[in-house]
Amino acid sequence: MLQNSRILKYVTIIAICIGWWGIGHTQEQPMSDPIEPEEFQDPLAPTLSPGRGALAPQRATDSTEDWGIQMALDYGYVGSASLTKGLGTVTEQAAELSVIADRRIQDDLVFLLGGNWQTFSWGYNGSNIPLPNNLQALNMILGFDVALDEANEWNLRIQIDPGVYGTWQSLGWHQVNIPGVAAFSNIVNEDFQWFIALRADIFQFFPVIPVPGFRWQFDKDWVLNGTAPKPAIQWRAMEDLTFFLGGDILNVNARLAESDPNTLGGRNLAGTLVNYFEGRAGAGIEYQITPELALQLEGGAVVWRSYDFFRINDNVRSTMAPYVQGAIRGQF
Repeated sequence: MLQNSRILKYVTIIAICIGWWGIGHTQEQPMSDPIEPEEFQDPLAPTLSPGRGALAPQRATDSTEDWGIQMALDYGYVGSASLTKGLGTVTEQAAELSVIADRRIQDDLVFLLGGNWQTFSWGYNGSNIPLPNNLQALNMILGFDVALDEANEWNLRIQIDPGVYGTWQSLGWHQVNIPGVAAFSNIVNEDFQWFIALRADIFQFFPVIPVPGFRWQFDKDWVLNGTAPKPAIQWRAMEDLTFFLGGDILNVNARLAESDPNTLGGRNLAGTLVNYFEGRAGAGIEYQITPELALQLEGGAVVWRSYDFFRINDNVRSTMAPYVQGAIRGQF
């Protein structure tokens, strides 16, 4: 009877979240340590949102009956690159702010509540460039983490990110979207964890895509983090200093303003969807200022960038460009 009640509870939670997805329809990371049944932890911490939090401060991710807060602030600058179709050159400023609160409401159930703002701003050098000057994602974060077995080795996350995804010139009902993710994670042992996530977003060319990942600590000071959006190999040189080498995937799916006057390939861009993707390769350092606060600095190259207007079957890309980025991570 107890087992049946437990299964019914999980099914109810999943059904409620699927219903939310149906109304409106982003990367995750497994936790680093095994968990005991009496102290259920976030299975995908510290990457909780569309934010690039894959290298958050190294602390226990225990969720308690008191609210815990996680925050991340990123700012990056990308140097000049040439656009395809002879459109000219582009520079970029990108920033992201995420705040997540978590609270354990039962031994095997954690509630997540937060918000996220992601912004891209481009400066163009050329005439009649039809690309947006900015793209914005301003959204809430709502979700649950659920332990699926008594040993807490199998875990499930359901998360939705309702918000507006567009440009500063037009943030309205046409830009409202509710992307979401469902992720299963398995804690094999204290050194190796893996997960598989399904990301759903009707503003995206593929409305549902699978996102696999793993985390392997193969030495006391070395970690191979194979999770999107920020895969990296990490080396802890000192207790408060970590070096990392890897990649970063930036993405926002948005709808342009209904009043957008631009055209691309003879097609009107008013109200169309744009999928912006950016792939980076670089290296950096993380300094643990306090047990709760960390500073990251990194640099490298944007090796791939694409503005995809899939509903008009057209896109614009760019050449490689250098980038620098700073970030602050906090957990309280």
